[in-house]
Amino acid sequence: MLIKPNLIKLLIAIGVLLIIPHIAGLPTSFILIAFALLAWRALTLWMPKVLPNKWLLLPLSIGLGFFVLKTYGMSLGRDASSSLLILLMGLKLLESRTPRDAQAVIYMSFFILITPFLFEQQIMVALYTLFIFYLLLLALVINNSQSTSLINPPLLRLSGLVLLQAFPLMLIFFVLFPRMIGPLWAMPDEQSAVSGISNTINPGSVSNLALSDETAFRVRFNSPAPQQKDLYWRGPVFWETNGQSWTLTPPKKDSFEQATPLAKQNSDIHYTLMMEPHHQFWLYALDLPAAAPKTARLTHDHQLVLANKLSRNISFDIRSTTQGVITELSDDDLKRALKVPDNTDPRTLALANSWVKKSPDKSAIVKRALLFFNNEFYYTLKPPSLGKNPVAEFLFETKRGFCGHFATSFATLMRIAGIPTRLIGGYQGGVYNKVGGFYNIRQADAHVWTEVWLADKGWLRVDPTAAIAPNRIEHSLDPSLQRINSDINFLLNPPEGIQEWIQQIKWGINSFDYYWQNAVLAYGPEKQLDFLSGFGILDWVDMVKWLAILSVLTLIIFLSVILIRQNQTHDPVQKAYLAFCKRYAKKLGMHLPHETATDYFNRAIMNYPEKTEQLKTLKVLYLNTRYGKAAEQVFIQGVKHFKL
Repeated sequence: MLIKPNLIKLLIAIGVLLIIPHIAGLPTSFILIAFALLAWRALTLWMPKVLPNKWLLLPLSIGLGFFVLKTYGMSLGRDASSSLLILLMGLKLLESRTPRDAQAVIYMSFFILITPFLFEQQIMVALYTLFIFYLLLLALVINNSQSTSLINPPLLRLSGLVLLQAFPLMLIFFVLFPRMIGPLWAMPDEQSAVSGISNTINPGSVSNLALSDETAFRVRFNSPAPQQKDLYWRGPVFWETNGQSWTLTPPKKDSFEQATPLAKQNSDIHYTLMMEPHHQFWLYALDLPAAAPKTARLTHDHQLVLANKLSRNISFDIRSTTQGVITELSDDDLKRALKVPDNTDPRTLALANSWVKKSPDKSAIVKRALLFFNNEFYYTLKPPSLGKNPVAEFLFETKRGFCGHFATSFATLMRIAGIPTRLIGGYQGGVYNKVGGFYNIRQADAHVWTEVWLADKGWLRVDPTAAIAPNRIEHSLDPSLQRINSDINFLLNPPEGIQEWIQQIKWGINSFDYYWQNAVLAYGPEKQLDFLSGFGILDWVDMVKWLAILSVLTLIIFLSVILIRQNQTHDPVQKAYLAFCKRYAKKLGMHLPHETATDYFNRAIMNYPEKTEQLKTLKVLYLNTRYGKAAEQVFIQGVKHFKL
């Protein structure tokens, strides 16, 4: 028996749909070969003679296997496995002749259906694969039926019913199956994500992020949100500089010792922050984080760090304070915060020292520096390039720059003036999503500022960018209008007309994505234990136990429903016939499973010849209702009035 032509068309269409998500992730050569194999199989529907035999398929398979080996080496990682699978699918479809071969193609396609999630785990990918999953179920049903048409309502309904029946088990396994941080979650390539703030800051390192509308993280406040100008999202703290860049290389003992959490106050801000995977050790928190959330720790300079790089979506419940101040400054940190590179330009040294001579008061020097920037400098996304001495060139020559230029040069001047200073990398601002009720902090909101230490006040945030470009602090950048080497555009006024509708749609899509990530992608081991502990499930042993119990109960319920439906699917004529058999079982004997209605009525006639005419009439009526067009009610009424 050969495969139905329509089934081959369906499998080819499914193959195309399975390859499409890989177009951006796999080498073009593999994509083209996979499409060519499917096109070859499609051509055989009209030209059967071009269907290859095993003597052609064997060397072709070996050759493509060596091509994969040559491209990826001995690695069986994400890219190599996905490339090999889509090629094998095309080869197997070319080889398929019988329904058994088609069955193998369908099963292989179920495996390939998983591979898009190794590259991307967004909601649209899930919906896309769910549609393909339904088509595979339909192909499975058609392959095991006598139907030759793809437009078959009963088979379409059956495929949908099977899909719906899988959802309860899917939810049970999703909630209860013990979560592990394994290769699957680490599969998406680190290079594919927008890097955001890195462990090195130089004058121009942040300006390139202003062109990106990619999400860095999202925040939902449990209390009234601060004003836009107060949304400083603290990330890595930079102490060391060589004059050209600032690097995150703190001593392990000093910088990663646990900080003492700040006391709770009524003015504290509570919020949930959901991080996108940025493949770094640090988290972001509204400045100043008062305590570390679960799975994180708070360093002595109040940056939140994780034990491992963040490679998956995780949500954190964080508490920040608006009143707390860090006053501690150890001798080692004092040396680090005052260290000036040996290659510092004499002009920079002279400028800072002149401020000290005019007024030794530290607060006055800070104000003098901010006034200096405000009077002579210009905020731009297209600053002139800098050479080997970027601070001096920016201060005395170009005077045009972005936040990185102002922060690094300000920090250098403060250190020369004897004021302990450190650099803070993070984000400032964010866009409020009115549909979802959360803030979306984008890569365009990346920012760098400084903290200075004053003996009577402790560590204070000083943002020189705010002195030059207050719009940057009070309003977010608009990446949709931003272009390289163009003026900076801010989100100053709410959109109107069609732009307002477009914004509402974007907010809706962003909100949908937020809930998907928060409920699904961020459902890791920590969130699973937090959720299940409310039901008394405390470890993986309890999870496995309840997983087994609920799975068995669900299967029992499904089987019961199926059996009940089978009993209820008898039409009125069949019900009347079976009731007749049951009513006269003692006189005529039990109706045997293999016994036809004709045989049963003939047996009844032999036992009761005086009822021959009535029994023959019932037999004819029943057979006509089964295989003809006789009225059903005539048979039902005849059975009802018949008596032995």
